[in-house]
Amino acid sequence: MAGTLTRRRPSRLTSFAILVTACLLLYVSLPNLGRAIHTATVDGTPGTFTARRLQCVSHPGHESCGWSGTFRSRDRTLEFRSVTLYGSGRDSLRQGERVKAVDMGMPGRVYRPGGSGEWILVVLLLLAGYGLLALFAQRHLLPPPRSASAGPPRPAATPASNAAAEPERLG
Repeated sequence: MAGTLTRRRPSRLTSFAILVTACLLLYVSLPNLGRAIHTATVDGTPGTFTARRLQCVSHPGHESCGWSGTFRSRDRTLEFRSVTLYGSGRDSLRQGERVKAVDMGMPGRVYRPGGSGEWILVVLLLLAGYGLLALFAQRHLLPPPRSASAGPPRPAATPASNAAAEPERLG
């Protein structure tokens, strides 16, 4: 039959790799989904961050700096010492400078009121995990697609149709 497409049975190794990768992506992303939502929506306790110390780490060809200091909530019920302002760099603050910040429940870290882009990576990992899980399900749980040239499906054989198809035998 020319033009008929047949689908091979999925490779067990490829299927296993897809399943393991999907599970790992979901394992990494699902526990962080709540935090990602908090950082995307800037859901937390507003307050003030006071810059105390600049901390820098140098790598070959790159330097990463951040300010640590004290966070105090607007209503003065919370005060955290030795927290880092996420996204602060060498030239973003001066020692003793105060800026608005939000505590989102992350240990040792506060954020500017504009939030952060950390949620993007979590959502991408989550979507990739669910996408690979859907691919695995499509490969193993759904029936293979029928080709257009295969014709209509044949009815299943029943005992009555089998009896009609067999000629009577005389004894």
